[in-house]
Amino acid sequence: MDHITRKAPGNAQTMTRGRGGVGRRYLRATLIGFAGMAAVATGAGNANAGVVHNNWNYAIDSFNDGSGGSGFEERGLAFRQIGQTGHFAISGDMLLTGTPYPARNGSVALGDLFLNFTSDALDAQGKFTDPAVFGIRFTASNDSFGNIGGSNTSLGLFRNITVVDLAAPQNGGYDTLQAYYNAGFGRPTGSMGDRATTTDVISYLGNGDMYANMASGTLVAGITSLSTIELGNLGLDFAHFGPGAVGTAPLIGFSVDLSALPRGQFTAHFFEECINDGIALRGQVVPEPSTFALLGIALAGVTRYRRRQE
Repeated sequence: MDHITRKAPGNAQTMTRGRGGVGRRYLRATLIGFAGMAAVATGAGNANAGVVHNNWNYAIDSFNDGSGGSGFEERGLAFRQIGQTGHFAISGDMLLTGTPYPARNGSVALGDLFLNFTSDALDAQGKFTDPAVFGIRFTASNDSFGNIGGSNTSLGLFRNITVVDLAAPQNGGYDTLQAYYNAGFGRPTGSMGDRATTTDVISYLGNGDMYANMASGTLVAGITSLSTIELGNLGLDFAHFGPGAVGTAPLIGFSVDLSALPRGQFTAHFFEECINDGIALRGQVVPEPSTFALLGIALAGVTRYRRRQE
């Protein structure tokens, strides 16, 4: 052990500092960090998450804020991570192929799902270009990527994206989100899933033009569609939140490889192309199990180092 002697006026004081003490402090800090990451992995302490049921994270929307009547109500958005696969599900009244309407391509479809891993709001068109903002196109029926008459059927996870407002007049929708509110839709509470009030929605997305569709992007991963039976086998259960949470259209589900995404908290949201309804969900992508294995190896190394120094 090292012995450091410090002399004060009229007194000699010997202080002992052991290398083992330093190791213990480092070990303690490592254990705290490891425990913190484990808490994230299990979802503990995630104040931004929605309601968790059967290991799915749900955002439940109002059941009567879809403008346009039958076929334009969105009811819930859910996310579950298993290993490095992310599963998404949407409950609503709009079919995956859209709702027939005298609009571009003969129907109004669901827009793309956007994943925002930044701490910034997406209240301006240019903010979607941030490298930590991603888009998932999960239906070839929407107008994304210049799709006219089925000319672009590319599906998947995209980054380096740009977005476009195709609501009015292309899809017979609202010019702005404020126009949707002015028409009497969007209740003060429960207005957009986890964005629980109109004020919260506006602070995140603004109240001007809404961007439901991607105009361009770089494909980084494909997606796999999931049937209602497959979603049920994964534990999805919108009925847990009452009959109003179950849409009249079949569930829309898909999975994506999460390895191309950052770790940490995100906000996911989508709109119908007409901006007649939409849902936002707060969730998180946790580190893959191998990360914890590496931490365990590092922890063992710290322990061996400390023992050698004692």
